[in-house]
Amino acid sequence: MMIDNLLKIEKIGKQLLRGGIALYLASIIFFTLGNIKSAEAVQLHTGLVGMLLFGLIFLLLFHYKNPKAGAIGGAGVILFFLSSAILVAYSDFNQNMSGSIIFLRIIKDILLAFGALILTGESVKEMVRQKITKPFPKR
Repeated sequence: MMIDNLLKIEKIGKQLLRGGIALYLASIIFFTLGNIKSAEAVQLHTGLVGMLLFGLIFLLLFHYKNPKAGAIGGAGVILFFLSSAILVAYSDFNQNMSGSIIFLRIIKDILLAFGALILTGESVKEMVRQKITKPFPKR
């Protein structure tokens, strides 16, 4: 009984983490594209990053229908947050920002990458579970 409760808590936590990361990625799209005043101001890289993030959100949430898609989305989110940490560090160092601010911005991206790693592991575990419990083929 206690183990069932612990597993439920873990499942709810992972669902909240998956939804939270998806919401965070959606807010990046919204605030980036929402701050653009005119259509001419939309740059190619902004649109491409927005499309990439939308795809990652879709794959991350599609885990519930297809764990393989969730694993691919999770791996993509890990790469996104790690590259984001590098870009933030580079730009902040060039602007001579405070070391504590740089640290906080970088550690946030690294922690989000760790969260995505947990979700990727959950998707891979579900893929293995489905493969193990798959019925034997009939001859």
